[in-house]
Amino acid sequence: MNKLFAWGLLCLALLLVHQSYAQEPTPLTCEQKAEIILKSKNDFKNYPPGLIDKMIEYITPCAEEVYGRTNPSSAYAKGLLHLQKGDYAFLFGKRRELSFLHLFRAAYYQYPPAMLDHSINLLSNGYKEKHHFTYTTISTDLEKLITLDYKPDIAHYILGYLNLKNLVTTNDFTNTSLVTKAKTHFESSNHPMAKHWLAIMQYYGYGMPKDKAKALQMLSENNIFNSRTLKQTLQNQSNDWVPISAEERLASIENYNTHRNPITLIGDGKTNFQGHFIEYDWTAAGVKRYIPVTLSVTKRQDHGTYDDIRLELTMNGETKIHDIRLAKITSTTYESSFGFGQFIPLVLPPLQNGLQDHPDHNTLTYSIQYLNFKQAPVDGKQALIVKATRSTEIVELNEKVYTPLRMVLYPVTPEPTASIADTSLKAARPLVLDKNFATISPNPIGNKFTITYTLDQAAEIEVAVYDFYGNRRIYMPDQRHIAKGTQTITVDSAALPSGTYVIQMTINGAPYSKTVVKL
Repeated sequence: MNKLFAWGLLCLALLLVHQSYAQEPTPLTCEQKAEIILKSKNDFKNYPPGLIDKMIEYITPCAEEVYGRTNPSSAYAKGLLHLQKGDYAFLFGKRRELSFLHLFRAAYYQYPPAMLDHSINLLSNGYKEKHHFTYTTISTDLEKLITLDYKPDIAHYILGYLNLKNLVTTNDFTNTSLVTKAKTHFESSNHPMAKHWLAIMQYYGYGMPKDKAKALQMLSENNIFNSRTLKQTLQNQSNDWVPISAEERLASIENYNTHRNPITLIGDGKTNFQGHFIEYDWTAAGVKRYIPVTLSVTKRQDHGTYDDIRLELTMNGETKIHDIRLAKITSTTYESSFGFGQFIPLVLPPLQNGLQDHPDHNTLTYSIQYLNFKQAPVDGKQALIVKATRSTEIVELNEKVYTPLRMVLYPVTPEPTASIADTSLKAARPLVLDKNFATISPNPIGNKFTITYTLDQAAEIEVAVYDFYGNRRIYMPDQRHIAKGTQTITVDSAALPSGTYVIQMTINGAPYSKTVVKL
């Protein structure tokens, strides 16, 4: 059948139904009108805009009555129609997304389908715009749906997800109680994604003994795209926790809130730090990523009670520059905890998603609205401990991050300027390395690759290769090049599986990193 002809028949049939409403001897109630519209809600995407407009016009009087309180099913129907069109209007002096407005009203007045759809839209970017919401409100609505026995499988699945990722409390990481709740919700659901996340819990040992083989079998038996993709991902990467020193963990996790030392590491002008970005798992049981990072903190202007600060963060070969206002960090009376807030967050370079189960979510980009700074001894040295607060978000998922993200950083002491007679490497002047300092060939790399760079002085070279989880996969002993000039290092990469890697070089204390891919 001709597609345009089919559209015409569809429109004609619906319009005849619409016109018949007004000819009924006994007028339809608002609930009946909403029911008629909602019977075809799965087909709204196929309707032309003109027909959607007529349906909106028809249901609006019912939906608007007492702001949706009298007829929440009508508000729900109107919200779905507006969602299909992406309509906006100026109400109360502000531009409002009409789908959000009406679905929110219907959910507020406890209409179960609206409570579920509104929650899913907020969690999955279903609306055209980003709206503020709290996970506790969504959790309360979903618990109510389970009590009402309205689509409990999907409600249990979402609640399990929210508890496992610690999105329902103010804790810094997922505790045993939350893990138990997540497991109970997943086990109470027949939704395939609940089985998918139950396999993840089995794989990492959350709330049950770790059993990778059983988890992979569970993913195989759960015949959905996400589980098949995740199984392939887990089999092709290292998923063991990254080892770090006990003192690094104590300073960044257990003892973070007990440090009471004034910050003396950041001086006037520019202070350089080297260390690692540390991403713990949801339960803080282990480290998922341990990535080399450099941070420069420049005090630009003193305003008495605060300073203008510039942060230059280099990680995975990318540099992010951010200007903030920070409390007086060198104060001897204002101790240990400092934060900043601004409308433009600090966005880290994208990181590989370790639970990649869909092509749309193969990276995680952390957007950090606030940072806290503390100073503490770590392994016999004073370190700057930087904490991303609970205002951090994962951009791709539109999701808050309520798990520990830290940086443990050590100040870099500038090398003294070399004299003509002094050729010792320790006295060599610091190098300034731009982004084109080294050439890596080929890229994508194969079973071996070369790093070519030019020195204008003798230098000590450290070369390491890290995967995107922060695991050091290759380390080459210190090298000593006495003569200046062009140097080439050949790296054996045959043992590396396919993936993305960071080449980390340290040359006379100066950091340099570059990202490569192995196919």
